Amino acid sequence: MKVILVEPYGYCAGVANAISLAYKTKEANPDRKIVILGMLIHNDDTLEELEKAGIETIYQKDKDLLDLIDLIEDDFIVILTAHGHKEEVENRLKERHLKFVDTTCPFVKTTFNEIVKETRNGHDVIYIGKENHPEANAALSLSKRVHLLDVSSPVVPNIEDDSPLIINQTTFSHYEVEQLINLVKSKYKNARVLKSVCYASTKRQEALLNLPKDVDLIYVVGGKKSNNAKTLFNLASKNYPSAKVIAIQNANDIKEKDLNGLNLVAISSGASTPKAISESIKSKIEKLFN
Repeated sequence: MKVILVEPYGYCAGVANAISLAYKTKEANPDRKIVILGMLIHNDDTLEELEKAGIETIYQKDKDLLDLIDLIEDDFIVILTAHGHKEEVENRLKERHLKFVDTTCPFVKTTFNEIVKETRNGHDVIYIGKENHPEANAALSLSKRVHLLDVSSPVVPNIEDDSPLIINQTTFSHYEVEQLINLVKSKYKNARVLKSVCYASTKRQEALLNLPKDVDLIYVVGGKKSNNAKTLFNLASKNYPSAKVIAIQNANDIKEKDLNGLNLVAISSGASTPKAISESIKSKIEKLFN
């Protein structure tokens, strides 16, 4: 059996930066409680490692970040996640006089800056995103002139601007974004487009689509909440119909029965998956069958 570890793998630059800032904050403040407001990245293994280092996550699925701030004690230091956040979150932290560290991905910040520029110039923005995803929530909070086009149930919003800007959540694929751009442009012919799929996501998607066509099994490694990992899973399922495509979080999810009789296995991973996890998956498969 041959096992391919699809490159690139490991953390993207934005995720690596967020994790580094969290650890540096703890090192600089060893006697202070450090908490992450929301999920720093969408990978449970990484969050467990951070917790072992004394950096806890404050997250509840059905609670807004603004509500979670009420659970934070006055002397805590707060880490804001890589996905971005509503402006009101920073305002509330400042009202509480809580020290905070912003780890928002620089590429996401660039997207947000473009949205602000457009709305200040009097234009509407149609944002292609996933409802209730933290990045989408942050983008929508920038202005009332930002309108969500939800990928799960795409309905083009009704607006008066005949030349809105179409922009997207950074974790999607060019392929799914293109379809939704065409949907918007069928209603607003003068709509302008700024594709904002991040470079790291693009390279992983391209590498996945260049696998040998006779691949038998594709493991897509990532957290259950990772949108870029879900994008890879959907791309693999669509483009390799004769292969098995299985989403896993780590080597513990490997089932020997899924590997029996196979010749070629590929391991693709999301941008928030640690390099060590992908390598441990490859190692486990090779030990089982070679």
